[in-house]
Amino acid sequence: MVQERPRSGNSRRRPGPAGAALPLVILLLAAPPALAQTASGPAPLGGGASGAASSGAAPSGAAPFGATGAFGGGASPAFGAPGAQDPATFALRGAGFRAQAAPASAGSRPRTPPRRRSRPPTTALVRQITQVPPEDLRLRPTVQFPVSGLPDIGLVPILLRRRPVDPLDPYSPLGIRVGGVTLYPALQQGIGYDTNPDRASLRRASLALRTDGELRLQSDWSSHQLSGELRGGYSEYPDNKAANRPDGDGAVRLRLDVARDTRVDVEGRYLVTTQRAGSPDLSAAVRDRPVVAAYGGTVGATQTFNRLQVTVAGLVDRQTFEDAELTNGTILRQSDRNANQYGLRLRTGYEIRPGFTPFVDVLLDTRVHDFAVDFNGYRRDSDGITARGGTTFEVSRLVTGEISGGYLKRTYADTRLRDLSGPVVDGALLWAVTPLTAVRLGAATGVTETVVLGASGILTRSALAEVTHDLRRNLRLTLSGTVYSNTYQGANIKEEGYIAGVKLDYRLNRWLGIRASYAHEMLRSNAVGSSYHSDTYLVGVRVNP
Repeated sequence: MVQERPRSGNSRRRPGPAGAALPLVILLLAAPPALAQTASGPAPLGGGASGAASSGAAPSGAAPFGATGAFGGGASPAFGAPGAQDPATFALRGAGFRAQAAPASAGSRPRTPPRRRSRPPTTALVRQITQVPPEDLRLRPTVQFPVSGLPDIGLVPILLRRRPVDPLDPYSPLGIRVGGVTLYPALQQGIGYDTNPDRASLRRASLALRTDGELRLQSDWSSHQLSGELRGGYSEYPDNKAANRPDGDGAVRLRLDVARDTRVDVEGRYLVTTQRAGSPDLSAAVRDRPVVAAYGGTVGATQTFNRLQVTVAGLVDRQTFEDAELTNGTILRQSDRNANQYGLRLRTGYEIRPGFTPFVDVLLDTRVHDFAVDFNGYRRDSDGITARGGTTFEVSRLVTGEISGGYLKRTYADTRLRDLSGPVVDGALLWAVTPLTAVRLGAATGVTETVVLGASGILTRSALAEVTHDLRRNLRLTLSGTVYSNTYQGANIKEEGYIAGVKLDYRLNRWLGIRASYAHEMLRSNAVGSSYHSDTYLVGVRVNP
């Protein structure tokens, strides 16, 4: 009979298979999200999470939203840094979505199959709307540029030298990387029909050929930032060659982070448009449309004192007019309208809470023409002051923008030209209604120069509304409308008009898409021969190299 050997208290049993797997399970549950996803695969997004995730409670072992992950010291890393929250995931969670919990162990299977990962349309809409300028910039003042801007909530500081392609948007352009800057070029060619390419009271329809070139750039430097949007286009009308015209607009911005509380902002901008044949500033019928060009820059410094922000900026802008050729062959000189504008802006804001900063903005400027006296005998040099008060706002990252109101006044060197004054309303708002729908609103007020006899200037006001909706991941519908008014001070001329349009974008892949659009324009004026209305139909191909 074999006698059983008694076990001592400190003896150890040989671990079995279950005992060997237990430390691995504990390690996976306690590891940061990045390690857990590496070991068990990425957790799909959507509303298919079961258990604690579907009830709103954090799953066992999963890091809660807002945790620092692999970073210590309690500091949350910036988006784009290793182990940081993805911006798209952040936008989804802000809109009410939750991420599905990781499996409880490496060998277990989820109860429901993982859903296909799809991009958050809200983030894409916000990024596009805030970066691309409105198409109807010709309605804005061409000398005094708008002073309000919409903050970009789609972009965040990026710390990685190379950003991976966003896997949530299979149709976003890849861009061309040049050092630490990514270039996003685009080329579009369209064909269609325009019922009134001259924008004149007497309509002469024509086939329309439209060519557009765009370039967007964005840096991903650890400090400082470079961004910009440049656009140029040309409209050709084979049946009405006198209506052929170029147009373009753009701006490039550079932010220099001098110190923690000090930054320097540099901006360069340009605008190219043409004068329509029925403009009151053209006293006779012209053979083609004269080109108007405006370009300038701003250099400013912002200092932050705790919650107080003070910005001082200097502005320089120049506007030039091309001579017009009349139908009888004579030349109408317009060089007397060329002018330079020099301005100084002081803006002070106090941050009451994140995203809500009331401010006071004062702009002093002077306009100096190349000729002290224009061809009609008026001295049109002037000095102006614009005082505005408003606030920036951000509501749960879904509603963001800026709104302000104030008063402007311009005094002219010629005593025969009375002072131009009036209320000012400027603003921009972006509302991410749903993950598929975004609404953009805007308003601008300014003063444009004129050579109409007895008129000191043109007080312009415009308002913009745009609704963008994603019908499918690669099919986008855009509805837009713009209303504007031009009041000639001292000449009893008033113009009111609107532009309404619809646009449909179908993206075949990352670099190729199809765009169809329709626009209706109408202008009513009490000046003889200045009113018009037109309809434009276009369909074309868009290439994003």
